[in-house]
Amino acid sequence: MIDKNLVPAVAGSSGLVGSFLIKNLSKKHVKVISVSRKEISFENTNVVNQIVNFDNLKKETFFKDIDHLYIALGTTIKKAGSVKNFEKVDYHYCLELAKHAFNFGVKRLSIVSSVGSNSNSKFLYPKTKGRIEKELVKIGFDHLSIMKPGIIMGQRKENRLGEKLAKLIFSIISPLLILTLSKYKPIHANIIAKAMINVLNLRGEGIFKLEYTDITKFSKKY
Repeated sequence: MIDKNLVPAVAGSSGLVGSFLIKNLSKKHVKVISVSRKEISFENTNVVNQIVNFDNLKKETFFKDIDHLYIALGTTIKKAGSVKNFEKVDYHYCLELAKHAFNFGVKRLSIVSSVGSNSNSKFLYPKTKGRIEKELVKIGFDHLSIMKPGIIMGQRKENRLGEKLAKLIFSIISPLLILTLSKYKPIHANIIAKAMINVLNLRGEGIFKLEYTDITKFSKKY
């Protein structure tokens, strides 16, 4: 059972998975904190918008008020404008959030990574995701759950042409992705959000890495 009095925080709440995390968590908790760089309006009155400077998290003290942290931060090379800025969001911001939360006593963390993440990859995206996974493991959270979805389905606010094309292609070939290839199937952001909440709250201590099949399974326990 989920303790409604515990306070979860969501970083990346304006994004696809993050917005569904806020929506679902606000139904189960008395208070939810949205961590963002700018003001975001929410329909639910129990969601508190915590505006932070991700480049200087040392000054932030809101961590002392939270029990769980969900990280759904992510960008694209096109939106970031450079490799450096992409890594700043997908690696450095995520790592600094996790470290500061841990130092303030947060012991349970869930994050959205990606299928195929590999710190030794020659490609930027899977390499960055693999790097952040490795560093998070080193921190020592009692519970660390890592979601590793393929293409994330849902209506984004910004236009990502490459992602739209990928979604179209995968929607066609998805029925053919079976057995070991099933992990590459497209999955809706709300399913990921529900799985994150369930795994973080209902599984015990340890490191949990979930791909398509497990993400889908745990979302149904919601």
